[in-house]
Amino acid sequence: MSPRPITIFLSAAEASGDEHAARLIRSLRARLNHVRFVGAAGEQMAAGGCEVLADLTAQASMLGGPVLRLGYYLRQLRRLKKAMRDIRPDVFVPVDSPALNWHLAAQAKGIGCPVMYFISPQVWAWAPWRVKKLSRLTDRVACILPFEQPYLCDRGVRATFVGHPLMDALPPPGPPSDLIEAYADGTWRVALLAGSRAGEIAHHAPALVGVAKEIQRRWPRATCTFAAKTKEAAQAIALACDKAGAGNVPVLMGHTHEVLAGAHVAIVTSGTVTLEVAYFGVPMVIFYRTSRLLGAMHRLLGRWAVPTRFLSLVNILAGRALVPELMPWHGNVRKVTGAAMEMMEDLGRLCQMRQQLLELVGPLRAASGTAADNAAQLVLELVHPR
Repeated sequence: MSPRPITIFLSAAEASGDEHAARLIRSLRARLNHVRFVGAAGEQMAAGGCEVLADLTAQASMLGGPVLRLGYYLRQLRRLKKAMRDIRPDVFVPVDSPALNWHLAAQAKGIGCPVMYFISPQVWAWAPWRVKKLSRLTDRVACILPFEQPYLCDRGVRATFVGHPLMDALPPPGPPSDLIEAYADGTWRVALLAGSRAGEIAHHAPALVGVAKEIQRRWPRATCTFAAKTKEAAQAIALACDKAGAGNVPVLMGHTHEVLAGAHVAIVTSGTVTLEVAYFGVPMVIFYRTSRLLGAMHRLLGRWAVPTRFLSLVNILAGRALVPELMPWHGNVRKVTGAAMEMMEDLGRLCQMRQQLLELVGPLRAASGTAADNAAQLVLELVHPR
């Protein structure tokens, strides 16, 4: 009878988490001879050999209203908790997605299973009192932003900066596009990034079409291009463009890095993609649609619930308004257009912004190894405690 393999239970609920967890699985498999991976996983984790108990990454985009989603997730949560009790893993590795993973981490601690949280919940960004829960429910936390390690360690969390996974996935940057030439003759190349989820695209793509029309009216030789990472996103953007009467705005799927590498400026929805834009040194305007109710709550609760001065990752990392951010944004296209044109008409500002963005992303890379390799080391320390 063969000995029981080291069992690692993982949980990812978003496509990005599936991607990051898949890299972690590959790194751990290279370090462990007899290991089993099991949990809530997407296609990439499954391809790496993880047994899939639930694929939340696929179902989340398929389900309709919030009531249906809530019922589905509650059922899957019960199944995952039962599986964890039955399997009794050696380590639990939740990946991002605290709404799901807080519950699973509590289950793991309840059965005496150590927890290594990969991609720390952003407790510094909103509801900072959650840091106590993070400390209680984890044994180790892998951070992907440099300032998170001292912030969390000062509050009783065993946190380690492992590097940002994005830095390991991006191609080496080539020479930057010529801002001076674009400024002189109006041959701007503008990257438009509307988000990845259908709801985000529905809110943002029509606004980006409006911005593109105004840019091309001001600079007839300018070209504006949507970048979409998936086929589903590309189809949603194309549909939004047709409805907005701008079917001639190209939508490129699977070529985001190429679009950014050749862009002079970008208009982008908030999220991790802003770090990709910064990596290529592209000056940008960031915006994100929120309801007026959420805007009112933000004004009411203020720093008590949202202690950060800025809401976009780029400006949070910079500690100042490095790029224009329109958040919360309630749908006024003229504000986005105005911010973009004001930036494009100031060559000195564009050149300075490019240099500062390039300097900003440098510290996101770990001093040695990849983010997955460094996170794997934290898992091994729990598998084989000294």
